[in-house]
Amino acid sequence: MTRVNQPDSLLSELRDIKRRLRALETRGGPSAAQTAQAAASTPVPDSDDETPER
Repeated sequence: MTRVNQPDSLLSELRDIKRRLRALETRGGPSAAQTAQAAASTPVPDSDDETPER
């Protein structure tokens, strides 16, 4: 088994990811809910609006 796939390595990687996520959340970056809400409220142009005029 490679070192990357060993259970201890995977647990360490998971802890590191969780630590980074907490740091991002406390830093004041947009939350996942805010990002999803902003994406949902962004208007999507109609296909007619993107057609170049000839």
